[in-house]
Amino acid sequence: MEIKFENESRTIEKGKKIYDLLDCDQKKSTYAYTCNGKLCALTKPLEEGNIELITKDSNVGKQIYDRSLNFLFIAAVHRLYPKAHVHVEHALGNGVFCEIEEVNFLTPKDVETIENEMKKMVLEGIDIKHIQVKTEEAVAYFFENGMENKANLLKNRKKAMSSIYELDGVKDYFYGIMLPNTSYLTSFKLRYYAPGVLVSSQDKFVNQTKLFEVFQAFEEWGNLIGVSNISQLNQKIIDGKMDELVLMSETMAEKQLEDIASNIVHEHSNTKFIMIAGPSSAGKTTFSKRLAIHLRIHGKEPITISMDDFYINRENCKILPDGNYDFDSIDAIDLTLFNETLLKLLSGEEVRMPRYNFKKGKREWKDQSLKMNQNQILIIEGIHGLNPASSMYIPEKVKYRIYINALTHLNLDDHNRFPTSDYRLLRRITRDNQFRGWTAADTIKFWGNVRDAEDRFIYPYQEEANAIFNSSMIYELAVLKPLVKPLLEKITPDKKEYLEANRLCKLLDYIVEGTTEAIPRTSILSEFIGNSIFEL
Repeated sequence: MEIKFENESRTIEKGKKIYDLLDCDQKKSTYAYTCNGKLCALTKPLEEGNIELITKDSNVGKQIYDRSLNFLFIAAVHRLYPKAHVHVEHALGNGVFCEIEEVNFLTPKDVETIENEMKKMVLEGIDIKHIQVKTEEAVAYFFENGMENKANLLKNRKKAMSSIYELDGVKDYFYGIMLPNTSYLTSFKLRYYAPGVLVSSQDKFVNQTKLFEVFQAFEEWGNLIGVSNISQLNQKIIDGKMDELVLMSETMAEKQLEDIASNIVHEHSNTKFIMIAGPSSAGKTTFSKRLAIHLRIHGKEPITISMDDFYINRENCKILPDGNYDFDSIDAIDLTLFNETLLKLLSGEEVRMPRYNFKKGKREWKDQSLKMNQNQILIIEGIHGLNPASSMYIPEKVKYRIYINALTHLNLDDHNRFPTSDYRLLRRITRDNQFRGWTAADTIKFWGNVRDAEDRFIYPYQEEANAIFNSSMIYELAVLKPLVKPLLEKITPDKKEYLEANRLCKLLDYIVEGTTEAIPRTSILSEFIGNSIFEL
């Protein structure tokens, strides 16, 4: 059998596995491989084609490790508390927040006990078995074992076969492949975080109490309206309640906006500058415009500007190793000019405002000047808005910081998360195609750089916010699916972006498509799917 591995052609016997081709160092660092663009587990026999390794330091490798770690946690809890049920909920503080049902009262001592049991299971080197079964058999098994959401999810997916994983007698379904055994899982840390536990592959802990409160509030809201996971979302759509989902979700967004506007006017009445920041495709533009409307209702006169207009000229910008200009760094902003401009506006002076010409890579100046009266508030959008260094010369009492992100509470089921970054990527692929003419491959290609910038310049400061706005819509995946999936399917296996495109396609297979009739033109989602009433 012929394969291409490490840029050379090789003839190998059928039945060989990737492990047979690796040296000692490669065996320690390899978590999976691709064959002709398709992701394969280490235990899968090799087939003819082009073979590439997936290492532990890659994004895919990290996903495999974290998924396997979650399974180890679930199995350890089951070993100690056979009647307990784990809920893997959302990302938090470099880890994942989980809750455990049927444990009378989770204590720090319980968490320590679970962690020690996990370490013991790592030393045991227990196999993580992969079993292919007919989907109807998997559905029946999960119904019989009280995992109805998982059963319904697989039933709606409408695939002939499904993968079941087994660890220490615990059988489960996971979206994505696993490591071969527990001996790989040498790096992890559990932390008691009432009312649950944080499971992390990292020792470093970042406390995010404000973010946690938002997630918990939306988890509670999801339970109240009967949409706490994708399986329940699908059932609502199947039952003809799509319009109801849209109305509830949009009303919740409106409530958040009014709460923030009211807080600014009544609790932070000295506010003159509202600093808004959030990651790509969080919906910052529409949010800013809708917040301005709510402030007007309260008698304020908001003016919206962008921090991007204070970029230094392109030739003075730092250059990244890949040759691109580093526009994401705070050093790309003329902080002196930015702070001086705000101080002048604060003192009632008339100021000429800059406008950055991205085509020329130079700052230009508007003909009209800006002068703020007593009733006006400046809404400032920019990725560095939460960073105290960006407005260090401005008195704190006149600033109000808002963090915006699509913080979805919806997961596939109790054990499979739907990362918020996937929400945003699906949004961005849709918008880039409609308004920039980009292919899905174009968007995916640059997504890694976008995420890196967010990790450096946005997430470290999200707890600095006075308010957090959750821009996720419970219905949006059902709307995005028919728009984005055909774009993803155009990416062929010979492209580097195929692996991510294929992963997203499989993820979308779990979603039942919905209708768009009830989506208002003011919706944040309209910023991505088109038909927004706002000038974007």
